[in-house]
Amino acid sequence: MIKQHYAGATRRAMNLIWNAAQDYGWNSPFLAFHPNGDPDDYMNMVIGLTAKWLDAERITDFFERLGEGPTLDEASSLLWLGIENCVYGKEVSVRPVLSSLRRQRAGEFFRINGMLSEQQMSFMSIRVYDQEFLRWSRVLGRRATATLPSAKELAGKLEFSPRWDTDEVICAMHRILKDTFRMTLPDHPRQAVRNGPALLGRLAVRWFRTGGRGADLLLLRKGSGKGDAKRSVHITHDFGMAPGRENSGEDRAYIEASFGPCMYTEAEMRILESSLCRENDAACRLWLTRAGGDAGLRQDMEKQKKRNEEYYRRNLFRIRESIRNLSARTDTIFQSWIRYLPVRAKTGRLDGSRVWRSGVLKDNRIFLTDSDPNEISVCVDLVLDASQSRMNAQEMIASQALIIARSFEACHIPVRVTAFRSLRGYTVLQRLKEYGDPYGEGIFHYYAGGWNRDALCLKTLRYLMEEEKKQGNDRTRILLMLTDASPNDSVPLPPRNGGILPREYEGDEPVRDAQEAVRGLQKDGIRTAALFYGASSHLEQVHQIYGQRYERVKTLSQLPEAVCELVRRCLEETA
Repeated sequence: MIKQHYAGATRRAMNLIWNAAQDYGWNSPFLAFHPNGDPDDYMNMVIGLTAKWLDAERITDFFERLGEGPTLDEASSLLWLGIENCVYGKEVSVRPVLSSLRRQRAGEFFRINGMLSEQQMSFMSIRVYDQEFLRWSRVLGRRATATLPSAKELAGKLEFSPRWDTDEVICAMHRILKDTFRMTLPDHPRQAVRNGPALLGRLAVRWFRTGGRGADLLLLRKGSGKGDAKRSVHITHDFGMAPGRENSGEDRAYIEASFGPCMYTEAEMRILESSLCRENDAACRLWLTRAGGDAGLRQDMEKQKKRNEEYYRRNLFRIRESIRNLSARTDTIFQSWIRYLPVRAKTGRLDGSRVWRSGVLKDNRIFLTDSDPNEISVCVDLVLDASQSRMNAQEMIASQALIIARSFEACHIPVRVTAFRSLRGYTVLQRLKEYGDPYGEGIFHYYAGGWNRDALCLKTLRYLMEEEKKQGNDRTRILLMLTDASPNDSVPLPPRNGGILPREYEGDEPVRDAQEAVRGLQKDGIRTAALFYGASSHLEQVHQIYGQRYERVKTLSQLPEAVCELVRRCLEETA
C-alpha cells in the first residue's frame, strides 16, 4: 500500500494525532499549529481524540461544509474549543496526564500572546481571542475580568458536555453557527476541499487570523522594525474574494496611485501579460514601476523611508563593516573563479560528458578552455519579497539589500534591486536600483504591504532577462531572492479539472509553481539562489523551491558569510 509521507513539523503533528486516535492509518484532514509555525501539541491530541471518541467522518463533513461560509476561520476556531471540552472530559479518566497537558496548553496561550506585537495582535479575531482567554483562564483557575456578558454567554455554550455523542456535538455546533454567526450550512461540502489536498490545505485551529476585507488595501506598519523570523506577520484569505481582470479599471487606478506609472507602454504590457498570466496566474495582471509612489500614499511611504534611513544610521558602523567584509570576500571569489570560468571550445581539455554530442549532434565544442578575463561579464539581480509578511522587518531588509548592492558594485559587479508584492490582482515589480548605481539610495524606498505571488514574479524576471539577452546584454547572471518562501495571494487558483470553485493561493501548489519558475531560470543559465528570512516552519518550502542553494539569514552580521556561500555555489555551476 502506498502511504502519504510526512516530514518535519507535519510529521510531529501527525504522530500526536495518531497516538491520541490510536489509529495510525487515519489520514487526518486537520492539523493545529501555533502562530510561530510550531505544532500545537495539545490541540493535535484533541484532533486525534475526536477520531477516537466521535465519528471523524461526520465531523470532517461538518467542517468541509463550513468552508462555504465567509467566517470560516473564526467559526472553526470557536467550534474546536467546544470539541476540546467534550473529548477532554471523555479521555481524562483514561489518560490522567491529559490534565497537565491541558494546563500546559493554557499557559502557552498566555505566554505566546504576551510576546505578540501590537501589529500582530491587530490581525487576531477579537471574538476568538476572548473565548480562548476565558477557556484557558478557567483551566488555570484564573478570574477572567472585564469580559462582555455576550462573550461569557458564548463561553458557556462552548463547554460541550463529555456525555455528548456525535449527534449532540454536531447539533450544538449548528446552534452556535445560527445564534452567533447567523449561518446555516449547505447540504454538500465545498467542492474545492473535496478535490484539494485535505491534509495540508486546512488547519484545524488557526489561532492567528484577521477579519474579512472588501478589497486588498496597502497596509504599512508603524512598528519597531526589529523583525522576528519566528513571528512573521500572517495575512489570511477572505472567502469569495477573487479579484480579476473584470475589475481592472478601479484596481489599475488604485495600483497606479499607490506605485506610480508603469515603466512600459500599454502595448508592451499586453504582450507581457499574454505571455505570462496563464494557467494558475490567468486571473492576474502585472505592473512594473520604479521606486516611489503617487501623492495618495506618499506620506506613509515617506515615513517608512525615513525609518529605513534611521535604521541605517543607527547601525552605520556594523553596516559599513559588513560592506567592507563582503566586498573583500566577494572580490576574492570573483577573481579566483569568475575570471576563469571554463567555456566550450573546439580545442582544449576534453569534456567526457559531452563527447557523444560530436557524433550525434555534430557539435565539435566538446572541449573546455579557460576564458579571457576581459570577456567575462557578470551581473546580479537582488529580488526582495515586499509582501505584508515582511512588514516587521522592513528596515533590516532594506539595510541587507543595501549591503549586498554596495558590496558588489565596489567589486565592479553591477546589481539591480527589485521589490515585489501582489495587490488587487496585480503583481507589482518595483525597481529600487538599476545596474551601475554605486549608492542605491532608492533601496530606502523599500516597504512591505500586500501579498506575494513568487512564481509570477520569477517568470516575469526570466522573460525580461531573455529580452535583454536578445538585445545584446549577454552576461553571466546571478539572481538572489530575499524571501520567506511562503507564496500567498488573494487571487485564487483556478478550479481543478471538473471543479467549479476556485482554490486559495496558498500551500503546496504555489510552492510547486515557484519551484518550476526557479527551474526555468536555471535552465536559461541564470544562477538562482535564496537568502531565506522566514519561519522555521517554511524551511521545507525553501528547500523544495531552491534545493541546496539557499542560506538562512537572521541578523546583519550573518549576511556576508551567507552571501559569499551562495555566490560560491552559484559559480560552481558549469557554464
